[in-house]
Amino acid sequence: MTVTPQDHILMTLAIKRIGKFVDLEHIREKLCRDGGRDFSLEETKMLLDSLIGKGLVQEKGGEYALTEKGRDFFEKRWREVKDHLNQDYLKVYRAKRYYPHVSKTILEFCKDRYVSVFRLFTDRAWLQRKLGPRWITIKSEDDIQYWLDIHGIDFIPYIHRIGSDRPDWLVIDFDAGKKVEFEQTKKVVMTAAEVLHDYGIEVALKFSGSRGFQLWAVFEPHDLPTDYQPKKLKTERRERNFFTFYSDIIRFVESRVAKKLPNLTTSETAKKEEREDKVLLDASIIKPMGDVRAPYSMHHRTGLISMPVGLDELEEFEPKQADPDLVVQRYRKRGNEFKLKPCDGSKLFEDLVKWCKE
Repeated sequence: MTVTPQDHILMTLAIKRIGKFVDLEHIREKLCRDGGRDFSLEETKMLLDSLIGKGLVQEKGGEYALTEKGRDFFEKRWREVKDHLNQDYLKVYRAKRYYPHVSKTILEFCKDRYVSVFRLFTDRAWLQRKLGPRWITIKSEDDIQYWLDIHGIDFIPYIHRIGSDRPDWLVIDFDAGKKVEFEQTKKVVMTAAEVLHDYGIEVALKFSGSRGFQLWAVFEPHDLPTDYQPKKLKTERRERNFFTFYSDIIRFVESRVAKKLPNLTTSETAKKEEREDKVLLDASIIKPMGDVRAPYSMHHRTGLISMPVGLDELEEFEPKQADPDLVVQRYRKRGNEFKLKPCDGSKLFEDLVKWCKE
Protein backbone atom coordinates (compact mmCIF):
# COMPACT_ATOMS: atom_id res chain seq x y z
CA MET A 1 0.00 0.00 0.00
CA THR A 2 1.27 3.47 -0.89
CA VAL A 3 2.38 5.73 1.94
CA THR A 4 1.07 9.30 1.91
CA PRO A 5 2.29 12.59 3.38
CA GLN A 6 -0.62 12.35 5.81
CA ASP A 7 0.81 9.06 7.09
CA HIS A 8 4.08 10.79 7.97
CA ILE A 9 2.18 13.53 9.79
CA LEU A 10 0.21 10.94 11.76
CA MET A 11 3.45 9.14 12.64
CA THR A 12 4.98 12.37 13.96
CA LEU A 13 1.94 13.12 16.09
CA ALA A 14 1.41 9.52 17.25
CA ILE A 15 4.66 9.40 19.22
CA LYS A 16 3.71 12.49 21.23
CA ARG A 17 2.15 11.93 24.63
CA ILE A 18 -1.61 12.28 24.83
CA GLY A 19 -2.53 15.96 25.13
CA LYS A 20 0.76 17.19 23.66
CA PHE A 21 0.23 19.76 20.87
CA VAL A 22 3.02 20.68 18.44
CA ASP A 23 3.46 23.65 16.13
CA LEU A 24 3.13 23.75 12.37
CA GLU A 25 6.84 24.31 11.68
CA HIS A 26 7.79 21.25 13.74
CA ILE A 27 5.37 19.12 11.74
CA ARG A 28 6.59 20.58 8.45
CA GLU A 29 10.22 19.88 9.33
CA LYS A 30 9.51 16.20 10.13
CA LEU A 31 7.31 15.86 7.04
CA CYS A 32 10.09 17.15 4.75
CA ARG A 33 12.56 14.72 6.29
CA ASP A 34 10.32 11.64 6.25
CA GLY A 35 8.44 12.48 3.06
CA GLY A 36 11.63 12.91 1.06
CA ARG A 37 10.88 16.35 -0.38
CA ASP A 38 10.22 19.94 0.62
CA PHE A 39 6.76 20.91 1.85
CA SER A 40 5.74 24.54 2.33
CA LEU A 41 3.92 25.69 5.43
CA GLU A 42 0.81 26.23 3.31
CA GLU A 43 0.94 22.70 1.89
CA THR A 44 1.55 21.23 5.36
CA LYS A 45 -1.43 23.14 6.74
CA MET A 46 -3.63 21.87 3.91
CA LEU A 47 -2.66 18.30 4.76
CA LEU A 48 -3.41 18.95 8.42
CA ASP A 49 -6.77 20.50 7.53
CA SER A 50 -7.66 17.36 5.58
CA LEU A 51 -6.86 15.25 8.66
CA ILE A 52 -8.90 17.60 10.85
CA GLY A 53 -11.79 17.17 8.45
CA LYS A 54 -11.62 13.42 8.97
CA GLY A 55 -11.62 13.85 12.74
CA LEU A 56 -8.08 12.44 13.08
CA VAL A 57 -6.30 15.62 14.17
CA GLN A 58 -7.32 18.53 16.38
CA GLU A 59 -6.01 22.10 16.35
CA LYS A 60 -5.65 24.51 19.26
CA GLY A 61 -4.01 27.90 19.02
CA GLY A 62 -2.13 26.99 15.86
CA GLU A 63 -0.79 23.74 17.31
CA TYR A 64 -1.83 20.18 16.51
CA ALA A 65 -2.39 16.81 18.16
CA LEU A 66 -4.05 13.51 17.34
CA THR A 67 -7.63 12.92 18.44
CA GLU A 68 -8.61 9.65 20.06
CA LYS A 69 -10.08 8.66 16.71
CA GLY A 70 -6.77 9.55 15.09
CA ARG A 71 -4.86 7.31 17.48
CA ASP A 72 -7.24 4.42 16.82
CA PHE A 73 -6.94 4.98 13.08
CA PHE A 74 -3.13 5.08 13.13
CA GLU A 75 -2.90 1.89 15.19
CA LYS A 76 -4.43 0.10 12.21
CA ARG A 77 -2.87 2.20 9.47
CA TRP A 78 0.80 1.84 10.42
CA ARG A 79 0.64 -1.89 9.83
CA GLU A 80 -0.28 -1.25 6.18
CA VAL A 81 2.58 1.17 5.48
CA LYS A 82 5.13 0.21 8.13
CA ASP A 83 8.03 -0.33 5.73
CA HIS A 84 7.73 3.25 4.45
CA LEU A 85 7.50 5.10 7.77
CA ASN A 86 10.32 6.54 9.87
CA GLN A 87 11.59 3.30 11.40
CA ASP A 88 13.03 4.90 14.54
CA TYR A 89 9.79 6.76 15.20
CA LEU A 90 7.89 3.53 14.67
CA LYS A 91 10.01 1.79 17.33
CA VAL A 92 9.26 4.60 19.77
CA TYR A 93 5.56 4.41 18.93
CA ARG A 94 5.47 0.66 19.39
CA ALA A 95 7.45 0.92 22.65
CA LYS A 96 4.84 3.29 24.05
CA ARG A 97 2.11 0.80 23.16
CA TYR A 98 4.09 -2.18 24.44
CA TYR A 99 5.56 -1.24 27.82
CA PRO A 100 2.34 -0.67 29.78
CA HIS A 101 1.65 -4.40 29.43
CA VAL A 102 4.96 -5.50 31.01
CA SER A 103 5.96 -2.53 33.17
CA LYS A 104 5.45 -4.32 36.50
CA THR A 105 7.89 -7.02 35.45
CA ILE A 106 10.40 -4.49 34.11
CA LEU A 107 10.31 -2.80 37.51
CA GLU A 108 11.25 -6.06 39.25
CA PHE A 109 14.59 -6.01 37.43
CA CYS A 110 15.20 -2.28 37.98
CA LYS A 111 14.48 -2.30 41.71
CA ASP A 112 17.17 -0.93 44.03
CA ARG A 113 19.74 -0.46 41.27
CA TYR A 114 20.88 2.09 38.75
CA VAL A 115 19.55 1.78 35.22
CA SER A 116 20.88 2.94 31.86
CA VAL A 117 18.37 3.91 29.17
CA PHE A 118 18.83 3.98 25.40
CA ARG A 119 17.06 6.97 23.87
CA LEU A 120 16.19 6.78 20.19
CA PHE A 121 15.71 9.56 17.68
CA THR A 122 15.92 9.55 13.89
CA ASP A 123 19.18 7.84 12.89
CA ARG A 124 20.73 8.26 16.31
CA ALA A 125 20.60 6.57 19.68
CA TRP A 126 22.59 7.03 22.83
CA LEU A 127 22.91 5.36 26.20
CA GLN A 128 22.05 7.71 29.04
CA ARG A 129 23.33 6.81 32.49
CA LYS A 130 22.59 9.98 34.42
CA LEU A 131 19.74 12.45 34.71
CA GLY A 132 21.54 15.64 35.57
CA PRO A 133 24.14 14.82 38.21
CA ARG A 134 22.33 11.70 39.45
CA TRP A 135 22.49 8.15 38.24
CA ILE A 136 19.19 7.01 36.78
CA THR A 137 16.81 4.96 38.91
CA ILE A 138 13.43 3.60 37.85
CA LYS A 139 11.06 3.00 40.72
CA SER A 140 7.56 3.24 39.26
CA GLU A 141 5.46 2.91 36.15
CA ASP A 142 5.43 6.70 36.02
CA ASP A 143 9.22 6.61 35.75
CA ILE A 144 8.97 4.24 32.78
CA GLN A 145 6.43 6.53 31.16
CA TYR A 146 8.69 9.53 31.72
CA TRP A 147 11.45 7.88 29.73
CA LEU A 148 9.09 6.73 26.99
CA ASP A 149 7.92 10.32 26.58
CA ILE A 150 11.49 11.39 25.87
CA HIS A 151 12.17 8.44 23.56
CA GLY A 152 13.79 6.15 26.13
CA ILE A 153 12.84 2.68 24.90
CA ASP A 154 15.53 0.25 26.08
CA PHE A 155 16.05 -0.37 29.82
CA ILE A 156 19.40 -1.73 30.98
CA PRO A 157 19.75 -2.25 34.75
CA TYR A 158 23.06 -2.76 36.50
CA ILE A 159 23.96 -6.28 37.60
CA HIS A 160 24.32 -5.26 41.25
CA ARG A 161 22.22 -3.27 43.68
CA ILE A 162 23.19 0.25 44.67
CA GLY A 163 26.16 0.11 47.03
CA SER A 164 26.63 -3.67 46.71
CA ASP A 165 30.07 -5.28 46.33
CA ARG A 166 28.81 -8.22 44.27
CA PRO A 167 26.53 -9.07 41.34
CA ASP A 168 23.00 -10.25 42.04
CA TRP A 169 22.90 -12.21 38.82
CA LEU A 170 25.22 -14.49 36.90
CA VAL A 171 24.62 -13.39 33.31
CA ILE A 172 26.24 -15.25 30.42
CA ASP A 173 25.86 -13.16 27.29
CA PHE A 174 26.24 -15.09 24.02
CA ASP A 175 27.52 -12.72 21.35
CA ALA A 176 27.66 -14.38 17.93
CA GLY A 177 30.28 -13.30 15.40
CA LYS A 178 28.90 -12.18 12.07
CA LYS A 179 29.85 -15.45 10.37
CA VAL A 180 28.07 -17.60 12.95
CA GLU A 181 24.69 -18.98 11.94
CA PHE A 182 21.78 -18.58 14.33
CA GLU A 183 21.42 -22.36 14.70
CA GLN A 184 25.04 -22.62 15.83
CA THR A 185 24.45 -19.98 18.49
CA LYS A 186 21.49 -21.98 19.77
CA LYS A 187 23.69 -25.08 20.00
CA VAL A 188 26.24 -23.19 22.11
CA VAL A 189 23.52 -21.83 24.41
CA MET A 190 22.01 -25.26 24.97
CA THR A 191 25.39 -26.81 25.67
CA ALA A 192 26.20 -24.10 28.23
CA ALA A 193 22.82 -24.65 29.90
CA GLU A 194 23.61 -28.39 30.11
CA VAL A 195 27.00 -27.65 31.69
CA LEU A 196 25.33 -25.57 34.39
CA HIS A 197 22.51 -28.07 34.83
CA ASP A 198 25.08 -30.78 35.61
CA TYR A 199 26.12 -28.63 38.58
CA GLY A 200 22.53 -28.23 39.76
CA ILE A 201 22.20 -24.67 38.47
CA GLU A 202 18.77 -23.75 37.14
CA VAL A 203 19.05 -21.12 34.44
CA ALA A 204 16.61 -18.70 32.83
CA LEU A 205 17.09 -18.08 29.12
CA LYS A 206 16.16 -15.00 27.15
CA PHE A 207 16.66 -13.75 23.61
CA SER A 208 18.86 -10.66 23.40
CA GLY A 209 16.55 -8.88 20.98
CA SER A 210 19.17 -9.05 18.22
CA ARG A 211 21.32 -12.08 17.30
CA GLY A 212 22.19 -13.58 20.66
CA PHE A 213 20.89 -14.96 23.92
CA GLN A 214 21.58 -14.71 27.63
CA LEU A 215 21.54 -17.30 30.39
CA TRP A 216 20.85 -15.94 33.87
CA ALA A 217 21.16 -17.63 37.25
CA VAL A 218 21.24 -16.64 40.90
CA PHE A 219 23.04 -18.39 43.72
CA GLU A 220 22.11 -18.93 47.32
CA PRO A 221 24.03 -16.56 49.65
CA HIS A 222 27.72 -17.44 49.61
CA ASP A 223 31.17 -16.11 50.36
CA LEU A 224 34.17 -16.19 48.11
CA PRO A 225 35.81 -19.62 48.38
CA THR A 226 38.81 -19.22 50.66
CA ASP A 227 41.21 -20.76 48.14
CA TYR A 228 39.88 -18.90 45.10
CA GLN A 229 42.45 -16.95 43.12
CA PRO A 230 41.43 -15.22 39.88
CA LYS A 231 42.28 -16.96 36.62
CA LYS A 232 45.45 -15.44 35.18
CA LEU A 233 44.79 -13.61 31.92
CA LYS A 234 47.26 -12.12 29.48
CA THR A 235 45.34 -8.89 29.01
CA GLU A 236 44.66 -7.67 32.55
CA ARG A 237 45.68 -7.68 36.19
CA ARG A 238 42.78 -8.93 38.26
CA GLU A 239 41.67 -8.31 41.82
CA ARG A 240 40.12 -11.00 43.98
CA ASN A 241 36.47 -10.04 44.43
CA PHE A 242 32.96 -11.22 43.61
CA PHE A 243 32.90 -9.59 40.19
CA THR A 244 36.08 -11.36 39.16
CA PHE A 245 34.72 -14.61 40.60
CA TYR A 246 31.51 -14.42 38.58
CA SER A 247 33.38 -13.51 35.41
CA ASP A 248 35.59 -16.54 35.95
CA ILE A 249 32.48 -18.70 36.16
CA ILE A 250 31.65 -17.57 32.63
CA ARG A 251 35.17 -18.39 31.42
CA PHE A 252 34.99 -21.77 33.13
CA VAL A 253 31.65 -22.57 31.48
CA GLU A 254 33.09 -21.56 28.10
CA SER A 255 36.04 -23.91 28.62
CA ARG A 256 33.62 -26.79 29.23
CA VAL A 257 31.49 -25.86 26.20
CA ALA A 258 34.63 -25.69 24.05
CA LYS A 259 35.43 -29.31 24.86
CA LYS A 260 32.04 -30.36 23.48
CA LEU A 261 31.96 -27.88 20.59
CA PRO A 262 35.58 -27.33 19.51
CA ASN A 263 36.53 -24.13 17.66
CA LEU A 264 33.10 -22.56 18.02
CA THR A 265 33.38 -20.51 21.22
CA THR A 266 35.67 -18.05 22.95
CA SER A 267 35.74 -15.98 26.12
CA GLU A 268 38.30 -13.50 24.76
CA THR A 269 36.69 -10.13 24.05
CA ALA A 270 39.75 -8.54 22.41
CA LYS A 271 40.31 -8.55 18.62
CA LYS A 272 36.71 -8.77 17.48
CA GLU A 273 37.77 -9.43 13.90
CA GLU A 274 39.40 -12.68 15.04
CA ARG A 275 36.17 -14.08 16.45
CA GLU A 276 33.83 -13.50 13.52
CA ASP A 277 33.27 -17.27 13.29
CA LYS A 278 32.84 -17.83 17.03
CA VAL A 279 30.30 -17.27 19.77
CA LEU A 280 31.67 -15.12 22.57
CA LEU A 281 30.62 -16.02 26.10
CA ASP A 282 31.08 -12.46 27.26
CA ALA A 283 32.31 -11.90 30.80
CA SER A 284 33.01 -8.20 30.27
CA ILE A 285 29.69 -7.01 31.72
CA ILE A 286 30.49 -8.64 35.07
CA LYS A 287 32.04 -5.62 36.74
CA PRO A 288 31.04 -2.75 39.01
CA MET A 289 28.49 -0.64 37.11
CA GLY A 290 28.16 -3.35 34.48
CA ASP A 291 24.70 -3.38 32.91
CA VAL A 292 22.49 -5.79 31.01
CA ARG A 293 19.24 -5.47 29.06
CA ALA A 294 16.25 -6.21 31.29
CA PRO A 295 14.01 -9.16 30.49
CA TYR A 296 11.09 -7.89 28.39
CA SER A 297 12.97 -4.73 27.36
CA MET A 298 12.87 -3.64 23.72
CA HIS A 299 16.16 -3.68 21.82
CA HIS A 300 16.64 -0.15 20.49
CA ARG A 301 18.26 -1.26 17.23
CA THR A 302 15.84 -4.01 16.17
CA GLY A 303 12.60 -3.09 17.93
CA LEU A 304 12.37 -6.72 19.06
CA ILE A 305 11.83 -7.77 22.66
CA SER A 306 14.44 -9.41 24.87
CA MET A 307 11.91 -12.09 25.72
CA PRO A 308 12.21 -15.25 27.83
CA VAL A 309 12.60 -18.47 25.88
CA GLY A 310 12.13 -21.91 27.38
CA LEU A 311 15.03 -24.29 26.85
CA ASP A 312 12.49 -26.64 25.30
CA GLU A 313 11.55 -23.86 22.85
CA LEU A 314 15.08 -22.89 21.85
CA GLU A 315 15.46 -25.22 18.87
CA GLU A 316 12.38 -23.79 17.13
CA PHE A 317 12.81 -20.18 18.23
CA GLU A 318 13.04 -17.46 15.57
CA PRO A 319 13.61 -13.72 16.17
CA LYS A 320 10.26 -12.84 14.58
CA GLN A 321 8.61 -14.38 17.65
CA ALA A 322 9.97 -11.42 19.65
CA ASP A 323 7.73 -8.92 17.87
CA PRO A 324 6.16 -6.69 20.56
CA ASP A 325 2.59 -7.66 19.65
CA LEU A 326 3.38 -11.37 19.89
CA VAL A 327 5.18 -10.93 23.21
CA VAL A 328 2.18 -9.07 24.63
CA GLN A 329 -0.12 -11.92 23.57
CA ARG A 330 2.18 -14.44 25.23
CA TYR A 331 2.55 -12.32 28.37
CA ARG A 332 -1.22 -12.05 28.76
CA LYS A 333 -1.48 -15.83 28.76
CA ARG A 334 1.59 -16.71 30.82
CA GLY A 335 2.64 -13.65 32.79
CA ASN A 336 6.29 -13.19 33.69
CA GLU A 337 8.17 -16.27 32.53
CA PHE A 338 11.63 -15.09 33.54
CA LYS A 339 11.94 -16.67 36.96
CA LEU A 340 15.21 -16.92 38.87
CA LYS A 341 15.49 -19.55 41.59
CA PRO A 342 18.46 -19.33 43.98
CA CYS A 343 20.72 -22.35 43.47
CA ASP A 344 23.46 -24.05 45.49
CA GLY A 345 26.64 -23.22 43.62
CA SER A 346 29.08 -25.11 45.84
CA LYS A 347 29.90 -27.91 43.36
CA LEU A 348 30.39 -25.42 40.56
CA PHE A 349 32.55 -23.21 42.78
CA GLU A 350 34.73 -26.15 43.76
CA ASP A 351 35.56 -27.07 40.18
CA LEU A 352 36.02 -23.42 39.25
CA VAL A 353 38.64 -22.93 41.95
CA LYS A 354 40.58 -25.96 40.65
CA TRP A 355 40.34 -24.71 37.06
CA CYS A 356 41.61 -21.26 37.98
CA LYS A 357 44.81 -22.87 39.32
CA GLU A 358 45.52 -24.72 36.09
